[in-house]
Amino acid sequence: MQIYVRARTFFEAARGSWKERHIFRTSRIISINSVSFPAEPPPFSDEFLHAENLLVLYFDDVDEGQPHAMTPEQAKQIVDFVRIEDPRPIFIHCTAGISRSGAVGEVLNWYFNRYLEDDQEDYQRFQIMHHDLVPNAHVRRLLLTEFQRDHENLKAMMQKIRLRREVQKNGNTSSKGEER
Repeated sequence: MQIYVRARTFFEAARGSWKERHIFRTSRIISINSVSFPAEPPPFSDEFLHAENLLVLYFDDVDEGQPHAMTPEQAKQIVDFVRIEDPRPIFIHCTAGISRSGAVGEVLNWYFNRYLEDDQEDYQRFQIMHHDLVPNAHVRRLLLTEFQRDHENLKAMMQKIRLRREVQKNGNTSSKGEER
């Protein structure tokens, strides 16, 4: 599974452009916005704010027990969102694209590309592209706990996606052979 972590400026720069439309057509997005310091609205055009492939969350980059920390319910929302059988890449953003989104991206990469299936290419791509992350430990802990609860459902979903990819790959191969 392809997973990308970005700063909110990546999406702010694309707002209202063909690039924003392309991203929303070809990807799923987890948008993590600050509640304070200052509060941030999602960095997308109004037409995309209610897209089915967008999950908007609000929590700050703080530790457990601090005001506006990520909640277990928000971790569940992320797991429910990625559990949808959709092979499109996932973009995750927060303000800087390092801590909150870094923790989410790191956990998703490990869980989907190492634990559920051994996808070395996607796993290594994430590791190389995002070597500078400083993941929020509280966010990481909540997500790992939620993934543990929902493991069997996610395992079944990945098997379906893997089968669909194989069918598409074999279908594309056989149709190319028929053209000759």
